[in-house]
Amino acid sequence: MEHSFAYFCSRDSAQKTYLKLKDDGILNTALKPMPQGDFIAFPVTSGTEKLMFEPNEKTNYFERLLPLMDQPPSKWNILGNLVIFPKGSCTGEEEYDWEKIAQVFGCKKIGIQDEINPGELRRSQLKLIHGNNGWVSHQENFVIYEFDASKVMFSSGNITERRRMGQMDCEGEIIVDAYCGIGYYSIPFLARANAAHVHACEMNPDSIEALNKGLLCNGIQEKCTIHQGDNQSTLPNLREIADRVILGLIPSSEPTWKLAVDCLKPEGGIIHVHMNVDERKLDEWMAQTIDKFSRLSGKKATAIHLEKVKWYCPHIRHVVLDIRIG
Repeated sequence: MEHSFAYFCSRDSAQKTYLKLKDDGILNTALKPMPQGDFIAFPVTSGTEKLMFEPNEKTNYFERLLPLMDQPPSKWNILGNLVIFPKGSCTGEEEYDWEKIAQVFGCKKIGIQDEINPGELRRSQLKLIHGNNGWVSHQENFVIYEFDASKVMFSSGNITERRRMGQMDCEGEIIVDAYCGIGYYSIPFLARANAAHVHACEMNPDSIEALNKGLLCNGIQEKCTIHQGDNQSTLPNLREIADRVILGLIPSSEPTWKLAVDCLKPEGGIIHVHMNVDERKLDEWMAQTIDKFSRLSGKKATAIHLEKVKWYCPHIRHVVLDIRIG
C-alpha cells in the first residue's frame, strides 16, 4: 500500500473521470483506483486528501507468475508479508517453487483463503502453504494491525470504515467497542481519532492476543481495557460510562442493542450500528432501527449518517448507521 492524493467521483462517472484525469496528466497510474462507499477514489498527483492505494501491478504480477505456475491465480490479497490466494486457485500441494512465487509479491508467506468459519468466534480458515506461521504486521490508514491470519479474520473490504472511524473527532471520549476483534476500530479510535479510552469486548483468545500486540505496536496499550468473554456478560459492567458505542458485528448485532444503550452516559451519546441490509428495504430498516433505539433508550434517537460499506452479496449491503441518542 502507498500514499497518494485522492480524487473522488461517483461510480456512474468513473470511466469518464478516469479518462479525463489521464488526459490531464494527473492520474497516478502506478496505483489502483478503489471504491469508497458509493464513490470511486482515483490516485492523483496533487490534491488535499491522501489515502492508501494498492500498487497497480496486477498484470505484471500475473506475467511474472506465468513461468512459475501452470495456471496463476487472477486474484490475490496482500496483508503485510503474506499473499493470499482465493480458494480453488491452487491446493498448495503442487510442485512449485513457493519461495519464488512469494518473492514475486515481495512477500515471505503464502496462504489460501476459505470462507470464514460461521461459528461465534468467526475464526479464519486460511491454509498456510508457505512460511512458518500466519502472523503478519499489516499497515493501513497510518495504523498497524498485528494478527495471525490463519486464526482470525481480517476484511480488506472494510478499509473505508476503519478509515472513517480514525478520521472522527473523538477528543476525550470514552468508547465501548462491543465486538472489537483484533482492534479493527479500537486502534484507529485511539491512534488517530484521539479517543481518551476504549473498553474493548472480545471473546476470541486469538483476537485478544492480536489486539494486545496491535495496541503495543501502536503505543496505545495504556488507553485500552480489554474485557474478555461474551459481551452479554461484560457489557453490563460498563453501564453509563461511554460517549460512543461500536456495534461492529454482521449480519446483525441486535441482541446487544439494549446493552449498548445502557453503556451510554445518562445524557446519551452515539452508537454505530453495523448490519447487513437488503438495499431495497434500506429506508424501512433505518426507520425501524431508529424507532427501536428510541424505545430502548427512552430518549430521542436521530440518524446522523448512513455509511454504505460494501456489497455483501446480491442486493445485500453491509451498512453502518450512526445514531445519536438523547
